[in-house]
Amino acid sequence: MTLKKIKIINVIVFFVLSFVWHFVYDLIPCFLTSIFFPVNESIWEHMKIIFGVIIFGSLISLILMNKFKIKHNNFYVEIITKGILGVIFYLIIFIPIYKLIGENMFVAITLMLGTYCLMEFLGYYILKMDDLNIKIMPIILIVLVYVLFALLTYYPRHNFLFFDESKFIYGILKK
Repeated sequence: MTLKKIKIINVIVFFVLSFVWHFVYDLIPCFLTSIFFPVNESIWEHMKIIFGVIIFGSLISLILMNKFKIKHNNFYVEIITKGILGVIFYLIIFIPIYKLIGENMFVAITLMLGTYCLMEFLGYYILKMDDLNIKIMPIILIVLVYVLFALLTYYPRHNFLFFDESKFIYGILKK
């Protein structure tokens, strides 16, 4: 097994996990799942899928890299970089398309797959770089991103990114 093969496996795992990730909150609606999984169909809530799948899925690649004794550096830098840049990349491409043609599931899913491919390509090169010896800061950044997700789930901005057009709500539906 090589690092390139693990990165290809990651793209497949990420893509499959995305569909599971989409429905977790519907199956287990609680505060904890509302932080990590989308609570509605807004664009912003779907960024939890990209970020979460990259973070969680990358842990699978870490297990594989360790099992097959594949040399790698900068794992923590890799996952936070892929997670944040994955969300930014997706939004930069998706928002203009969304503004032009509206919601299109084929476009959204294809772009998500493309984002995963690009992030794994980037991740490959980060893991091959000389060791940056940065471990704590990426973990702190992951926690901060999830704090941001939680805040914006319960206190969303009132703009199109946070609006669920199917339920006509912003953020989480208060019961």
